[in-house]
Amino acid sequence: MLPPLKLTEAECLTFQELAEHHPYPDYRRRALGMLALSKGHPIPLVAEILGVSLPTPYNWLKAWHRLGLMGLLNGHQGGAPAKLTPGLVDTAERIARSSPCTLRQIEQQSRAIHPDAPPFSLDRLSVHLKKRGLTFKRTRLALKKNVAPTSSRSPKPTSSVARTRPGKAS
Repeated sequence: MLPPLKLTEAECLTFQELAEHHPYPDYRRRALGMLALSKGHPIPLVAEILGVSLPTPYNWLKAWHRLGLMGLLNGHQGGAPAKLTPGLVDTAERIARSSPCTLRQIEQQSRAIHPDAPPFSLDRLSVHLKKRGLTFKRTRLALKKNVAPTSSRSPKPTSSVARTRPGKAS
């Protein structure tokens, strides 16, 4: 049997701030659960309201009694594993540094080297390559306009005299 949860005023304030402002929803949910448990709400009700399994609030309480706040902030465990492994990013970087390529060409050459790699997006590949100091620029599809006039008329002569605004002395 776990001892009842008694939080100090500072701990309640910390959990309220976590519940409102933490970037990860699982931490916000933990903070709300701990606040509800500190107010004496039963564990099954807390689990039902927060949409978690029944053992989850028990695990939060055990972690709190064992390590305090650090027991609840033990690392974000959410999200799928990364599809772009460090080896795949290393290969893409070598390809990008060897010759100028588009992201699509880098992806195709990387897949030829790593045929068993899971599918990944070009946006994520771009992010990883930018972290390694590589940037990409869009190539122009149209030529710039010519600076020289194309008609047979000669350009207007320019004056080398500085112009002033009317009414101002130079």
